Amino acid sequence: MAKLSINLLPPEFNAEQVKKTKFYKIQAAGVAAILVMSFLASISVALRILQSQNIRQVQAQVSQEEQRIDGLKNRQASLLILKNRLTAINRYLGVSSQQSVIFNLIDQLLPSSVSVTSLTVDRSGGVLISAVIPDSLTLDETIAALISEDANQGKISRVEIESLNRGRDGIFRLSIKVKPKT
Repeated sequence: MAKLSINLLPPEFNAEQVKKTKFYKIQAAGVAAILVMSFLASISVALRILQSQNIRQVQAQVSQEEQRIDGLKNRQASLLILKNRLTAINRYLGVSSQQSVIFNLIDQLLPSSVSVTSLTVDRSGGVLISAVIPDSLTLDETIAALISEDANQGKISRVEIESLNRGRDGIFRLSIKVKPKT
């Protein structure tokens, strides 16, 4: 047998029930949408908090590295200054300056009987010598040694006699300017 259903309710009641059912469905969909939105909002807030913590950690590491780099910059500047100083020192240690070479050469060339009253060496190696010479033979020997290419090892380009005086006692006072070869 077939099921038979008899509806004794008025048709307005059925229409109202259909409206209520639609309303409940819409309300359930709205509540579900609100729940989904609140869930998504809470997830985004949680992710924001986690990202903020990660950003703070990375910023702390960056600031530590910046401080370390600043410390290394100071060390680098000090090392660069030290390197330049060591280079300058090595340059002077390995090679004699023109001044010291000319000074040592003049010391070798002047006879022991010559009494040097003053000896001035300028930056380019030019020498101004004031000396007292006991006799004319020593005077000739001194000037010959300064002028001779063999004796001065080719390091002197020009010798100028600034002044030459002979006193009553027979002692010569000599002022000579020596120019080195460059």
